[in-house]
Amino acid sequence: MKTLLLCEKPSVAQDFAKAVGNCKKADGYFENENYIITWAFGHLCELKEPDEYNPALKKWSLDTLPIFPEKFQYKVVKSGAKQFQTIKSLLSKVSSVCICTDCGREGEAIARLILYQAGWKHWDKTYRFWTSEALTPEAIRKNLKALKKAAEFDRLYKSALARQWADWLVGINCTRAVTCKNSELFTVGRVQTAVLALTVQREKEIRSFKPQTYFNVNATFKRSLDEFTGIYFKTAQDNSNEETDKENEDEGITSKFAITKKDLADKIATDVKGKTGFIKEVKSKVSSEKPPLLFSLTTLQQECNRLFGFSADRTLEIAQSLYEKHRILSYPRTESQHLDPQYAEHCARILNQIKSVIKFDLRKCSIDKNNKRIFDLSKLTDHHALIPQGVPTQQLTEDERKVYELVCKRFISVFYPDCKFKNTTVYIQVGEHSFMTKGKILLDAGWREIYGGLKSDVILPELVKGEKVLVSQAQVVEKQTQPPPRYTDATLLEVMANAHKIVQNESLKKILKENAGIGTPATRAVILKNLQDRKYLVRKGKILVPTQKAEFLVELLKGEKVASAEYTAVWEQELEKIAKGESGSISPFLEDIKKYVTEFLAKIKNNQTVYQKPTYQNNNKQAYNKTSQEEVHQKQYNKTYQKQGQGTYSKNTYRKSYSNKSNKYQKSNKSKGSFSYNKKSYFKKKGGEK
Repeated sequence: MKTLLLCEKPSVAQDFAKAVGNCKKADGYFENENYIITWAFGHLCELKEPDEYNPALKKWSLDTLPIFPEKFQYKVVKSGAKQFQTIKSLLSKVSSVCICTDCGREGEAIARLILYQAGWKHWDKTYRFWTSEALTPEAIRKNLKALKKAAEFDRLYKSALARQWADWLVGINCTRAVTCKNSELFTVGRVQTAVLALTVQREKEIRSFKPQTYFNVNATFKRSLDEFTGIYFKTAQDNSNEETDKENEDEGITSKFAITKKDLADKIATDVKGKTGFIKEVKSKVSSEKPPLLFSLTTLQQECNRLFGFSADRTLEIAQSLYEKHRILSYPRTESQHLDPQYAEHCARILNQIKSVIKFDLRKCSIDKNNKRIFDLSKLTDHHALIPQGVPTQQLTEDERKVYELVCKRFISVFYPDCKFKNTTVYIQVGEHSFMTKGKILLDAGWREIYGGLKSDVILPELVKGEKVLVSQAQVVEKQTQPPPRYTDATLLEVMANAHKIVQNESLKKILKENAGIGTPATRAVILKNLQDRKYLVRKGKILVPTQKAEFLVELLKGEKVASAEYTAVWEQELEKIAKGESGSISPFLEDIKKYVTEFLAKIKNNQTVYQKPTYQNNNKQAYNKTSQEEVHQKQYNKTYQKQGQGTYSKNTYRKSYSNKSNKYQKSNKSKGSFSYNKKSYFKKKGGEK
């Protein structure tokens, strides 16, 4: 009998059909003498809604919470019912199944749930197609000959279930509780709320920030025909002039260059102007800068936001297109920045290919499989780093070209030599006052040659200890301390990926430093997009600003685990342990979630704070709606689907229909904290959302 290849989407199934060859197209599948190739549309199975367990739960009420299903149940999504039946009928015609969905936690869940829901019993004859390579015909044929037992990936499926069920428990219960208590829709999620809290906290820091004025004294020195500038600094008590490597060391009121009193700064400038000083010390040091690590999805998203202003979601969309459509990028949803040492020969082939599209000197590339910055088996996750897989065979869009070239340049640069430069620091003494100047001279561009080189910051004349110099000019520069910057996609992704950097608790910091973050590479872009779609964040250029509604929610949930980056990262770490097979059962994790939800509900029910909608003058209503973006009401209930994570699909939810008078939502007059909706306008909370 034949083997069924279950792919995640029609386009991938088509790739497999082309690779195995001689396939005939049928309704919902391809077939040849060895394989039947069929597909899903992302998640064909989704968690049931509360009212599908109990119709009485259709009405949102504090009295019916918590909602803890004895056993989580799934249903086939209506839009995928026909394709599900096709897959179910095909299973009776095959002797084995090969799961060919995305190689990750969500891809595993997509396939397993379909197979379980369709009644597949032969798990000993179930296999897994697994690769990080682009799905070229050659890669597909090669990996079809190296299938793995599906049981090896039970750990991923368990982790996916734990994630779905935890998100359902938190999302359904906490969203209903806060919404009913405030008579206003507030979505609460296991991950999204913690990320939102970071942005609100930053906004509070900016508002409470009080700028302080300080002064620098800059001097221009002359020696014969040479001229250079220096800055006054306060010497240490031991009178030593130690060079520091801190960036922006001349910034801030606490720096050694800052003078808090203007009259003192003026006096120093007056004292040194026109006076002769001498070179007290000259320090030179040759430094080298190693190439950056290969891209993970998160670091690629950060760089694209910094360079091009792309949102995290946009970068993922482009990378997915370069992987699926053009076959010139490896699997993008990866958190690894390293490669398998066995990949060294493949790297040489890729470098040889991409030299036709990126200008570089192949002779300078050194491929050493013992270089742990590139090849490190211990640093690999389910997928290796994001790297190019070939050259374009068809026209790329401008945005696709930008991302592709960025990945290529990063890939080339890791094999290039270090960048070398000479740092020189000169200390000048003028009477009792000390000045410093720095210069940087590029010696060897190394890997920076790929990016156009590194300009020498300041080229100083050759100066010798003891030489005399004249202060031709001296001026006082007024400066102010700056508030912390608002978050961008890049800086939020950095925090989400490195949660330990913002954790205050030292024991938690140590736990999280190894591998835990907020969300996963596959879901972080979706989280940021959802926060904007749900009117919690407003994008202004590159920055993300929390709305008034967001601030109310975060203040309401102050001190709660669901709004804590620390505990969200700890929960994510538990999911990662399950995914790695380090934790055999998902029950302890879910029991912890249920316990927390119960405590959360008790606090919300007893809370007396109620949300007050922003007010505005009638003549400013239109302007308010355009600028605040805080309304959650949409004129039409939107049933479009958006992709989440690794193939997860969920409805664009939380919309109250205003299409006509008969289907407006009705607030219940019976009791505070109770909502009722008729069939047309009822909005749902999908369990798969965060």
